[in-house]
Amino acid sequence: MTPTPFATRLARAVASRGSQIVLGLDPDPARVDGGARGARDFCLQVIGQTAEHCVAAKPQLACFERFGTDGWQAFEEVSQAASDAGLLVIADAKRGDVGATTRHYAAAFLRDPIDALTVNPMLGTDSVTPFLDAAADGGRGLFILVRTSNPGAAELEDLEMADGRPWHEAVAGRVRSWGMATTVPGQGSSIGAVVGATVPERIQRLRDLMPDQPFLLPGVGAQGGDAAELGPAFGGRAHGALVSASRSVIYADDPAVAARTLRDVVWKGWEATA
Repeated sequence: MTPTPFATRLARAVASRGSQIVLGLDPDPARVDGGARGARDFCLQVIGQTAEHCVAAKPQLACFERFGTDGWQAFEEVSQAASDAGLLVIADAKRGDVGATTRHYAAAFLRDPIDALTVNPMLGTDSVTPFLDAAADGGRGLFILVRTSNPGAAELEDLEMADGRPWHEAVAGRVRSWGMATTVPGQGSSIGAVVGATVPERIQRLRDLMPDQPFLLPGVGAQGGDAAELGPAFGGRAHGALVSASRSVIYADDPAVAARTLRDVVWKGWEATA
């Protein structure tokens, strides 16, 4: 049976849950005791508190991989718990390598209970193609780094090319091209883009360059991004953008209140542009 495309599942999930919030699961050992087991238990607790206000969870692989085998087991259990709570699961791994290696990364991450994967396109089309193929075969999604939220992104991603465009706009053009085969009319593409909420001045231009791509917008909260400035990211679709929040939610005095408040702000921002 042909799997349901990620674009379709994303559109349905946003509509049914009334949320565009991605719960970033970044358990920092400086704040979460107990090693891999403590990280798992912390994430399970946060999922239980916030899942009803979110549409997806995004476990950060580095926070689990640091614990070795136990960390991988914790990642598996956290991902399954998020899926069981009705959330889409986005593995935040930012993988990217030569094609032969990428095939192994694709097999490792583009499988149940994971719905989508973050990908680094720095090595070019041949490094991304195995991810595209695996995603299409399994009805999964990709979120490809285009203009990231960290301050140092400007050092390379904003470099001016010979034609006058910044480098990240060239990447955006590639992402649009890579996603064309997965575009569902009215629902967009299963191949999305990571665009930092910390650079709202870039968002409209990137939306123009990638009209069908769902945007994954990290950087709200602790990194300084303002959820109220993200309206252009939606591109006329409620599921056109997902807003990721990690520290500002998971370490809040009341994670449920933090997640619900952010959900309401983002949804109102989308409605204002509809």
